[in-house]
This record gives sequence, structure tokens and C-alpha cells, in this order.
Amino acid sequence: MLLHSLQSDTIEQNLENIYTPGYRAESERITSFPRMLVHRLDPSSGTRLAERTAIGLMGTGVYSARKLYSTEMGNLRETGRNTDLAINSSGYFVVETLQGERYTRNGHFELDASGLLRTAGGNLVLGENGPIGPLSDNFKIKEDGTVINVQVVTVTDEDGMERTIENEVVVDRLRIVNIPAEDLERDGLTSLFSTANQPVAVPREEIKVVQGFIEEANVDISAQMVKMLEVMRSYSANQKVIQTSDNLLQKATNEIGKV
Repeated sequence: MLLHSLQSDTIEQNLENIYTPGYRAESERITSFPRMLVHRLDPSSGTRLAERTAIGLMGTGVYSARKLYSTEMGNLRETGRNTDLAINSSGYFVVETLQGERYTRNGHFELDASGLLRTAGGNLVLGENGPIGPLSDNFKIKEDGTVINVQVVTVTDEDGMERTIENEVVVDRLRIVNIPAEDLERDGLTSLFSTANQPVAVPREEIKVVQGFIEEANVDISAQMVKMLEVMRSYSANQKVIQTSDNLLQKATNEIGKV
């Protein structure tokens, strides 16, 4: 029942964050407590010791060993903002926080007053050479994560006519890393970190960054509703078992005890 209560809280959190960009659906890794071999004690004739007859194994319940986070991709939603980025492949953005490096699929970024790329919470987005920036307002991100500053320059041609051209200057490349699903832990709604192995850089040819889009939460609403019904029914069934056991103990104490 404690596990079902925890599962219910997790489902509620998943449903509350269906509109949170980059949110990873959460679930529990269920583990069984050790089972016990149950014996019946039979009085032994001619001795003071009772003989033990094995009846069978008895389960002692289950518990949640740890949280698991879905690595399925969410749908991409177009925003038109050049500071919004989505990873259309495996991997995570790397951001710098006071607690160290964290990893996220939430690409809802913004430029600060210095032109540095930051998360909505103010954390710096990291590239291969550190914080990314300063960037111009019309910067571009290539599919492989290369960050380009676009500089508009006015030039005069041979006929004396002025025209504008765009110069592209490579600033850096986004750090995109992979983390095994079993190593993921949550630090906030969309911020993750690795508990064991160090993240591995995603090969450049496998990176697919899309500018002007964000990735929505990967929560399957239908699956969450079905799971909620299963949890509620299982909780109710366990509750009835406890009530039945209480009634039997009450009868054993009040009625059988009198005899």
C-alpha cells in the first residue's frame, strides 16, 4: 500500500508537468523484499522438541528501490524563437549550476544582457569551450550543434551601390552528451544528473539540433490514466485484505479467546 501511494504521487506529478518542456516521465523500479520459508511446528512423540515441516515460501512485500526516468523523445513544438532549441535525437544539453554540471532536454533558453545563452532559471548553457556567447540577436544553430554569430555588414560595390551581406562567425559548438537511463537522477523538474558513470559526448554526426523548437514532456497521458486505475484498484484490494485480517484477529481475541 505504501508503494501504491508512492506510485499515485508519481503519476500525479507526471500529469501536472505535461506542459513542462523537456520533462521526463517518472516511474518506480519495484523490488521485492526477501521471501521467507515458512514451517509448521509438529510436536514430536517421545521428545520435547517440535519437528519443523516446511509449508512453503511467503512473500514479505515490495518497495520502490529507486526512480526511473523515461528516455523516450517528446513531441517537438515550433515556437519561432531562435533561443529555443530541441534535440531531435538522443542526448542532453549540458548546463552549469552551483551544484555542478546538470543535463536537460529542456531547450527553452534565453540570452542575458551580456549575450550569454542561459536556461530560464539563469544557468549557463555550455559548449565545448565553456559558456556560449556573447551571441548576436540573430545567431544560428546548425543541426550538428555549431553556434554561429551572424554579422550584418554594409558594403559598397563597384557601381557605388550599397548592399548588406551577412558574415557568419563560428562561436562554439553545443555540448550534447548521452547518459545511461539507469544512471539518471532528477535535480528539479527538468534538470538531471548522473549517479555513476560519466556522461559520454554524442558523436557529431549523430547530433540533430533544431532551432526554433522545444521538446514537450514525454508523458503519455493515456498510459498514465490506465496506470492510475490499476494502482487505485490494487490499493483498494490490499486495503480489503488488511480489513479482513483485522476482523479475523478481532474474532480470535473476543470470541475464541472466551472459549
